[in-house]
Amino acid sequence: MNKVVIAALLVSVLSGCAQNIESSNGQAQWDFDHNVQFRETKREDGTYHIEVIPNSKAPFSTLSTFLLRRSIMICRSYGFKLELLEGIEEFNDRRSFPNMIFGSLAANLECPVPQEK
Repeated sequence: MNKVVIAALLVSVLSGCAQNIESSNGQAQWDFDHNVQFRETKREDGTYHIEVIPNSKAPFSTLSTFLLRRSIMICRSYGFKLELLEGIEEFNDRRSFPNMIFGSLAANLECPVPQEK
């Protein structure tokens, strides 16, 4: 009896871990490696809009690094076109405006079209 219960529990745990949950298009997501929140919206084939939402713990360098790494992960290759729309900070912005709330880092991403051989 105990073996049946343990086997059923094991099967349910393993099947629950195996499911791939797709996130909704445009909903806020969290990246624990970079400690940033972001929204990713798929527009057309190979075209995305990515918005990295700033928080008080992540500096601009972390946001921009995340944007590049996420672009590589989406396109699965180099050669992508990344058009930055807003959220770029200048080098002295934090010193000049220490209490300013900066906007999100937003960009459009266009993945390269695979060449047919």
